[in-house]
Order: sequence, then C-alpha cells, then structure tokens
Amino acid sequence: MSVTSSAKNKVSRTTVRDVARLAGVSVGTVSRVVNRVDNVTPLIRSRVEAAMISLNWKPSMLAQNMRDQSSRMVGFIFSDLDNPLFASMVKGAESVLTKAGYQLIVGSSNDSAEHERSLIELFGQRQADGLIFTMTDEGNPDVLASLSRASFPVVMIEREVTIPSSGKVVADHYEGTLQATRYLIGLGHRRIALITGGQNNFVGRARMRGFMQAHREHGLEPVLRLIRSDDRIADAAFGYRETQLLLSMNGRPTAILALGRKLLRGVLAACRATCTRIPEDISLIATNDSELAELVQPAVTVVRYSAFDLGSEAAHLLLHRLGAGNDWSPSTIVVPTEIVIRGSCAGPGQGSKGSAL
Repeated sequence: MSVTSSAKNKVSRTTVRDVARLAGVSVGTVSRVVNRVDNVTPLIRSRVEAAMISLNWKPSMLAQNMRDQSSRMVGFIFSDLDNPLFASMVKGAESVLTKAGYQLIVGSSNDSAEHERSLIELFGQRQADGLIFTMTDEGNPDVLASLSRASFPVVMIEREVTIPSSGKVVADHYEGTLQATRYLIGLGHRRIALITGGQNNFVGRARMRGFMQAHREHGLEPVLRLIRSDDRIADAAFGYRETQLLLSMNGRPTAILALGRKLLRGVLAACRATCTRIPEDISLIATNDSELAELVQPAVTVVRYSAFDLGSEAAHLLLHRLGAGNDWSPSTIVVPTEIVIRGSCAGPGQGSKGSAL
C-alpha cells in the first residue's frame, strides 16, 4: 500500500514537544525562548535554540501572532475566600482594570501552596497578561519557582518576595502598629500584649517591627511572654485561645493589640467569657475596620487602611508594568494606615464606660 507525499509530511512533522524533549525542558520554556521572554537563562536558551536548529523546527507564525496579541485578561490569586479584605481588594483592582479594557479572573488557593502553583500555571496556559497575587507563604520554594518561570508581570499585595521582576503594594503596617503602640504607652500601659500572624509574611514582620520600635523609643522592654504570633492561620479561634491564656496569667496585660482581621471576634468572646471589661480591665486595639468594631460597645479603636486601595493600586502598578514591555524592575507602592480612636482604650484601671461584652 502506497503512502502519499502529503501523508508522509504529516507523519514526520516536528512539533514543539519534540523540541522540548530534545532540549530537556518544558513546552512552556520553548515558548518563552520563541517569544523572547527575558526570564530564561542563557544556557537554557542556547539548548532550546540548538534543538530547534537540529530538528529544523520553526514556530507557527499563526501561533506566534496569537501569542503576541494581548489576552486582555489579568489573574488575581488570593488565599482565603472567607476574608472580606480580599473581596475589597478584588473590587479595587476590578475598578481600574475594567476601565482599561481588561477582564479580572480570580482564584482562591485556600492557603494551599500546591493550589497556588496550579493557578499560576493555569493563568500561564490561558495566556494571562499579568497576575496580582497574595501568596500564603512568601518563602515557599515551589511557588517562587513557578513565579520565576511566569511569562507575565506579577504584582504582589501585602507580600515581599525575592523574585526580581515582581512589584508589590503594601499597607504601612509598621507605621500603623508603631502609632497604636505609642498611643497605649502614652496612656500609661507597660504590659501590652500583641496577638498577630507570624513572621512568614511582610505584614507580620512589619507589625512586629512597629511594636518593638515604639517600646525602644520610650526606653521600655516589651514583655516577650505577652507576644502571641503564629505562622499558621491567625483566626478567631486563635484570638480566643490566646486571649484567654493572656487573661489567666500572673502579670496579665493591661492592653491588647489584636492585629489581624479575624482576631477581633475571638478576642471579644474571650473577654466576655472571663467577664473582662473593656476598657476598665483591659484596653483593646484591633486592625482592619469592620462593622463589628464599630457596633460593639464600647466601639473598638482600630488601625485602619483601605483594602480597596490596595487592589486599585496593584492594578495601576500592573498596567504600568504592562506598558513597560519587559522592563519589569522592582517597585513598591505603600498605602497609608491611620489610627481611629474610639472607646476601647483608657489608662490602666481608669476606664469608666467599660462593658463586659
């Protein structure tokens, strides 16, 4: 049985997978070499180009033209679907990107590094123009490797990573915590508890620095056993447990800084369970303003910043980087914080309008 010339050509046609196999790299790496993306090492680039020559393979002009066209799509990966802060960030980013003609596609990783990697790869396959990202663990090597391989610009929100091409937008948690701690020290507090997330991300580290700096400025040593931070999830249950432990100890704190969106509910519940009055028995400052902080009696003093602004500034920075071609130099935008004074703080033992909640 004879085989036509056309059929022979179809059987023997070299594909991008053949090139990737010969070069010992992924198909995505071949694509980045073809599209002249900068984040490919010279050694890998030379291997891919040598494989292309050896196999006499040239990329399809149609495929290249399709890749050169913008998808007009931006990805947004966040860690916790239940956290209303992320909803505000998404709204902020969407308000900017929609006006610029981009569609925002969101994905929740549920605090899973493996899911974060999958989402990064998915946005790469869908040829997203860029990515806004709030990763769970800044030091996770697998997620960082996926980001390094990405062929689009990345803007981190509230995170600080070692990827040279990434930009970041953060709230000024250092200054906010510094001012809140100064305020409590000024009221006469010397045993100040800090309940917050751990040091595996920018937010936790910035808050710790602000807390320590305020004590240093006043010549004070923070009481280290009153610092409760956790590299896992700082949620309401964590706030409840740690507040009960703090209130049951000898030399218990006279003030608590509960710095984490989900902590306040747990801290208030612990105060209620132990009949601890605010601010008569203990002063309280929370973070991320909420209806709960405003409506509880007395209303809670907070370190406030705009999650909406974090999202919108991240979108503006991403658009700037998209307009800069491959010039993705590191850059940072800082969103300010402010202290909103309400009725939950007083000098030690001086509160007059406290509530046992």
